[in-house]
Amino acid sequence: MTRADTPVAVVVCTRDRPAFLEQALPAVGAALRAQDEAVVIDSASRDPAVRRVAEEAGFRVVRCEEPGLARARNAGAAATEAAIVGFTDDDCRPAPDWTAVAAHAFEGDSELAFVSGRVVADREDGPVVAVKLDTEPRRVQGVADPTGVGHGADMFFRRVALEAIGGFDERLGTGTPLRAGEDIDAFYRLLRKGWAGAYDPRLVVTHVQWRTPAQVLRLRYGYGIGAGAVAMKAIRLDGKLLPLRGPLGPGWRMLADRLWDGGLLVSARAVRNGHRAGIPGGVLRAAGAAAGAARAALLPIDAGHFRSPNHQKS
Repeated sequence: MTRADTPVAVVVCTRDRPAFLEQALPAVGAALRAQDEAVVIDSASRDPAVRRVAEEAGFRVVRCEEPGLARARNAGAAATEAAIVGFTDDDCRPAPDWTAVAAHAFEGDSELAFVSGRVVADREDGPVVAVKLDTEPRRVQGVADPTGVGHGADMFFRRVALEAIGGFDERLGTGTPLRAGEDIDAFYRLLRKGWAGAYDPRLVVTHVQWRTPAQVLRLRYGYGIGAGAVAMKAIRLDGKLLPLRGPLGPGWRMLADRLWDGGLLVSARAVRNGHRAGIPGGVLRAAGAAAGAARAALLPIDAGHFRSPNHQKS
């Protein structure tokens, strides 16, 4: 049974952003309790300063020779031992009680596989992305869309649960053609296996908003690609690629949401409200979702993971 003093492992993945890492690691270090552990995963950086910055801050470094956020996350889990493993990004700053809150969130709930938390922006002006501001806790169980539960900037897993699904899908996430979605995909596959997930607003990180408006638009398109790919995987795992009869399965509902509620409807509201700057984001996210779903429809799936087209099923 997990207790509030259970050790937690923290994984920080980074690639060629030593300046961000240098600012993030003091906050990560301040959040660690005596029983916790941490590792920095250097995801095929070309800049040797990444290792230097991490080691000077007192962190162990593990290098991946191939880029890919999901691959880096898996390497971080493999390099640590604690029963709970948490992930954040190099442009995020965890609150001082971060690991303590995470350990407490798992306490007494043996069905809980993952917990995500609140992600706040470091500024009020300029474009803001990848935040999660809900103040009400939430618990999810059963086959459902986990998007509203949170995302990879602030997430913790019960190690045995993450290992039970084979970790993150390494064909998803930053650094791959499918761009994003490795976090939501892992949440969904855990829910399909009968585990539960939760959103705990006490679990807080601050996300540095450094992107320009043009970079934000590119990011939204990339998020759309990953979201569409995850929805298509869910459709295929549900066995309802052609839903000619009966209600739509959760995968099709996920794809519809990515195309409409999280895509075109966003742009339609921007038009209605006279917010011209908000129009491209929804269109690009919907376009990305369509592209991601099309790509994912052609990839083999084995044990819940996308594989390369020439992969031989084990």
